[in-house]
Amino acid sequence: MTFRPESTLNPRTLRREAIQLAIVAVLSISLYFTGVRALQIALGVVDMFACVITAIAATVAWRVGGRGASVGLYAIAAPVFAAIALLNFA
Repeated sequence: MTFRPESTLNPRTLRREAIQLAIVAVLSISLYFTGVRALQIALGVVDMFACVITAIAATVAWRVGGRGASVGLYAIAAPVFAAIALLNFA
């Protein structure tokens, strides 16, 4: 059994992935405003992890044939999560 990343880059899974990324981003931003420093640090780590994963996903989507929607989603999500992480670490 081999794993083929391009098989996961279809519109249905991409829509689900976009919703999941949006939920994580909104949760992270909303919990930032609670003012609980420990929570902000933990969310900063989660956001940096999401940044790395989305950057890898953008690279994979680009290399397997330049799936436009996938590359766009992940290429936008990576700097968004980096900015949210910086906000949480500040």
